[in-house]
Amino acid sequence: MWYWIFYKEKTKRYLILKDDQVTGEVRWELHKDGYSVLWDSARSYKSASQEAESSYNLKPLRLETKPISYRDACNFVNEFHRHHIPPQGNKFSVSLNDGELTVGVIIAGRPVSRFMDDGMTLEVTRCCVKEAYKNGISKLYSAVFQIAKAMGYKRVITYTLTEESGTSMRASNFQLTRLSNGGSWNSKSRIRIDKHPTGEKYLWTKQIG
Repeated sequence: MWYWIFYKEKTKRYLILKDDQVTGEVRWELHKDGYSVLWDSARSYKSASQEAESSYNLKPLRLETKPISYRDACNFVNEFHRHHIPPQGNKFSVSLNDGELTVGVIIAGRPVSRFMDDGMTLEVTRCCVKEAYKNGISKLYSAVFQIAKAMGYKRVITYTLTEESGTSMRASNFQLTRLSNGGSWNSKSRIRIDKHPTGEKYLWTKQIG
């Protein structure tokens, strides 16, 4: 396994990715965000970080959460989400920032299902993070959980597609609750065009308190 070092001259920060993480999409994504390849053949994560810090005086990338408006969060989702458009409305949104740019957003609001909308449940309706920064997803979920707790909610829920691994959910201490049937909002009485996946989804829940 080889390790790649990418660095941003503007922030003097670096990140390390494994060889199998460096797809053409990721390289192009990082290039657009201002990152360059410093080294593409480190033998270990440790040797890569030592090279970046001792030889080039760089600091590791520390992704930070920051406030973001609903409009700007929706614009990010429109540009980068693979299979969803922005949700209708929100309670609050949080961004993930690399020290200069927004690289991810999370949007929380009322539960989409009226059966879950009990006034004490908050739903993460969108989470969108650029591929190169996927390890920051848990930071966004942690931020939502802390805000929900401060607001007095009793639980946070979210859904993932069945083909998604759920690794980030488990890393954020969400519990797999059940399999949802999914479905379409379209009906004879109210014609709609579905702009989201209509297949089965997993419901994840994290209790507060």
